Amino acid sequence: MFLILKILSLYLITIMIMRLMGKSTIIQMTPYDLVAIIIVGTVASEPLISTEFLPTLAALAILVALHILFSYLTLNQIGNRFFLGEPTMLIKNGEILEDNLEKSHLSISQLLSILRSKGYPKIADVDYAILEPIGEVSIIPKVANTPVTVEHLNIPIQDEGLPIAVIVDGRIQERNIQLLGQTKDWLLEQLRQNNLNEKDIMYAYVNEKSKKLNINRRR
Repeated sequence: MFLILKILSLYLITIMIMRLMGKSTIIQMTPYDLVAIIIVGTVASEPLISTEFLPTLAALAILVALHILFSYLTLNQIGNRFFLGEPTMLIKNGEILEDNLEKSHLSISQLLSILRSKGYPKIADVDYAILEPIGEVSIIPKVANTPVTVEHLNIPIQDEGLPIAVIVDGRIQERNIQLLGQTKDWLLEQLRQNNLNEKDIMYAYVNEKSKKLNINRRR
């Protein structure tokens, strides 16, 4: 029973630590994020094979403090360059920069694979390809290959705003309704007009600007 409680507490503490480190830790995975995650996982698992519990919590607290410190240091230009590095141009004007590719430890096959996965099978269609510090490759296509938008076609389109969920799996999301500047009574009235009950709905959302209710019923 004690082992189960120990595992549960470490599991919850580790999740809390990842939340404290911020969403960018999971999304961007910078070098110091990766190191922090590896060390946190190693330290957090230590009490599972030993009895050192409180020292582990102290070590995790120090790791979180260091990670937050490094995050603030990257807001400074010098710190950002030291911890993250700088973007590296891989393609310029449709031509591969072989020296930069070699410095980045990328093969031409890997670069071509990345380009294909982003919808650019031909290098000639790419104006610039830049390897970002977070490991992503940003691609800027040539003007002739830029995707056409409604603005290019001069087509008027109504901006309905962000779709905000108001019912999920039959449950009313009251906090989201407040974000829309509406009330629960307003939503219930909308449902009554459609002869519906919230339990009959799998998902419903309201467009932030148009205030239009969209409903997906249960089948």
